[in-house]
Amino acid sequence: MSDPAPRLCAVTDLPLRRAELIFESGEPVAGEVRRVRGGWAVHDFSGHVLLFDSDLRVRRRFPVPDRFRGRGAYNWDVHPGGRWAVFAGTRHTTCVGPDGDIAWEADHPALLNVDGDLVLACAGFRPDRDELRVFPGMADDGSEVEDAGYCSASWVVSLPDMTVTKNGPYDLDRWIMFPDGQHMGSSSFDGHDISGWCGRWNEGEDSEGSSRPVDVHPDGTMWLGEAFGYLCMNLFEQPADKDDEDDEDDEDDEVATDHDRYDEAFFLDRNMVLAATRDPLTHELLAVDTLQRIARVTYPFSGERWHWLAAAGDGTWVTTSWPPSGESARLSRWRLASAT
Repeated sequence: MSDPAPRLCAVTDLPLRRAELIFESGEPVAGEVRRVRGGWAVHDFSGHVLLFDSDLRVRRRFPVPDRFRGRGAYNWDVHPGGRWAVFAGTRHTTCVGPDGDIAWEADHPALLNVDGDLVLACAGFRPDRDELRVFPGMADDGSEVEDAGYCSASWVVSLPDMTVTKNGPYDLDRWIMFPDGQHMGSSSFDGHDISGWCGRWNEGEDSEGSSRPVDVHPDGTMWLGEAFGYLCMNLFEQPADKDDEDDEDDEDDEVATDHDRYDEAFFLDRNMVLAATRDPLTHELLAVDTLQRIARVTYPFSGERWHWLAAAGDGTWVTTSWPPSGESARLSRWRLASAT
């Protein structure tokens, strides 16, 4: 008799793996933590973005430009060299230095989503060179908004001389540059399904999938995507023995989680994914090859309120969290304690 189908493991059924604290910063922080090549970036409570090194020491402080403070959401990124930070709204993008001086800025058309709502422009630094990428909208005669459209442009800003090269249109609404300096990704949503793409800079190794790219495997062999709370694994290269006639079976063969409970996910190392669930908020370990849950992470401090996380792919990760009696979050770096 064949084994019955595996039942969905409840949170309380998962084995526990203890987190071990490596470093902790005393700097008050707030909001989403970003992985930057060689470190991390996160907002503080006084209107700055902080760049931390791998030991959680503050390397740079970038003031958020006045036009973005207190005016809703914006996209942002920090160059790993510590020379610039970029802030992008719907119709304007500004790149500043640590002193707040504007290195480059521009107005641009807004981008519309499938529902006709304005969305933020994407902006980020290519980690391996002094180059800023901005992905604003493109004006579209078919739009009811004069300076907005449903397609994005791609602007390449050479920061040494501030020259700008513009390309497009692209039927995409989100773009991401990964901190390994080798890969970028993009995605779009048509109102029903998400389409994603991830590939190497200016090279042929790329892959399409039905999710938004969120991380690239440390070996560069696959990428992790998210769609509607599900996680999906996508290979950059198809197996050599794959037959074209098998294309119609791709959806059945896709490696994905069996439930839609994840808000964040990263490759912890070559064998495990670290993912944050919602309601209740927990941090879980998934097997890379199957995306099935293998353990739940526990932390040494009781009463902590855990929020944003990001992993480095080297077996370590950082969290922003509030201590039981604390009024602000702190940035902490962790690894898994040895199994006993």
